[in-house]
Amino acid sequence: MIWLKDLWDTFKHLKVPDVLDISVMACLVYFILLWFKRTKAAFVARGIFIFAMVYVIAQQAGMYLTTWLFQGFFAIFVIALVIIFQEEIRSFFERIAVWSLGRRSSHPLQPEEVEILVRTSGHFARERIGALIVLKGLDPLERHIEGGESLDGKVSEPLLESLFDPHSIGHDGAVVIENDRVVQFGVHLPLSKEFSKLGNVGTRHAAALGLSERTDALCIVVSEERGTISLARNGSMSIVDNLEFLEERVASFFREMAPKQVKHRWWQDAWRRNPNEKAIALVISVALWLVFVQGFNPSSNVFKVPVEARSVDDRFRVMAVRPQKVTVTVHGLKRDLKLLNPWNLKVSMVADQAEEGTHQIMITEESLSLPGTVALIGVDPPFVELELSKSKGKPFLHLFGTPPEEKPTPAPVEEEGHVQTTP
Repeated sequence: MIWLKDLWDTFKHLKVPDVLDISVMACLVYFILLWFKRTKAAFVARGIFIFAMVYVIAQQAGMYLTTWLFQGFFAIFVIALVIIFQEEIRSFFERIAVWSLGRRSSHPLQPEEVEILVRTSGHFARERIGALIVLKGLDPLERHIEGGESLDGKVSEPLLESLFDPHSIGHDGAVVIENDRVVQFGVHLPLSKEFSKLGNVGTRHAAALGLSERTDALCIVVSEERGTISLARNGSMSIVDNLEFLEERVASFFREMAPKQVKHRWWQDAWRRNPNEKAIALVISVALWLVFVQGFNPSSNVFKVPVEARSVDDRFRVMAVRPQKVTVTVHGLKRDLKLLNPWNLKVSMVADQAEEGTHQIMITEESLSLPGTVALIGVDPPFVELELSKSKGKPFLHLFGTPPEEKPTPAPVEEEGHVQTTP
């Protein structure tokens, strides 16, 4: 196929800045896709994609009313998106800042401290004492929590039991653990609106799920009604079947927040994660580069275009059009030439003022149905011969070649007193 050959020729001449351009765009699109996947913006992304495709099709098809309407719609839609997803957008930029600073936990929980946390959670479950423990990750929590009291105490079983004692004034709130310290207690967390995931659970579970939707924190919830332990992270919640599983999850969380400095091929681990999103990001970035970078480079193309005569006076008919096709060379942006459909191209010669005989008509840019972004360079041959003759009988328009064979006009039949024409 011709377009595959053109695509191959384009990639053969890639330069280092082009590769870097595509790579940076692929990384940006990848992070946006992960954000869409983590938040509820995936459906919005699909809707934007569908509207964008309709807009491109309408623009190329010359549907001016639809194009104008969509342009106004997108201007309002972008503002609406910023307002609706302001929380997610702010979290997205916070994650980029955290990633760029390389923040890691300096004093993560040690195995014995993880055991204390697990043992205390098991005690709360057996005694039906409600508890909500937040293990801070890399994302800042200040914007998402309210109230509470500051505290700087080392993680211990007596401290946690005293904070969640039913007689304590802060037992209904959450405890925030950062590194190996209890930094706040009695704080209030944002509630989740994902009622399908919550089911019949209480406010503590809604608060834990709500914080996990906004940050990378791990939340441990103990239900005082059921005596169960649940974990909430990355917008999902699961019930812990046993304390061994809880210990493994908590230890894995802190290993992730403060990974050990061991020699390993980190790039292999990075490549294995989210392969689908990486492939989609690469395809989108290449497509954007072809449209917005290569697409704006000037280029030329040659087409074989048919010739037609229109607006011929009813007194005449077209006997011949020579030649029936001409070679047209056009110039424009690569993007516009790729979207140019050769089947829609034609040379239309207006012959409303032509008389009987043979005429030479010069082909101009007005004779071609070219989009406004494409210009005519040359036509071979530049003139077309149009042969007209007087019409006999019912006029008709013949576009190409010799007109169809005519039936002879019947002679009048004479009868007594009048002349009758045979039908």
